[in-house]
Amino acid sequence: MKIQVQYTTMIVKNLDESVAFYRDVLGFREGYHVDTPDGGAITIMETDGASVELICNQNYPIGLYSVGTDVDDLDECIERLMAAGYQTTGPVIPTTVGRMTFVLDPNGVRICLIEHSKEYKQKYMQE
Repeated sequence: MKIQVQYTTMIVKNLDESVAFYRDVLGFREGYHVDTPDGGAITIMETDGASVELICNQNYPIGLYSVGTDVDDLDECIERLMAAGYQTTGPVIPTTVGRMTFVLDPNGVRICLIEHSKEYKQKYMQE
């Protein structure tokens, strides 16, 4: 099983202000932007390594939301977690880029386990 940290997700109060900080102050590149069906917005800020996912959405409290990982086989990852005594915090759900679920690490930190679709990987990720 291959797993790799892809991004850290943060809920922000002002997306434009946060994008400007990561771009203009820290030197990140703006990746892609999507508006969510529930009125929120997501912008990915890229580096040569892991990225920062900025989400502006009044449905979530401001702050660190999760550490996002890319897994090559979500089912295998879940089986491995279960064998080690861990449970996901909810079902596997489809997303616009693949499918995902969450698990809490021993400290209660939310880890997003996402299996990106082949189409997404070809368009946005280097394999």
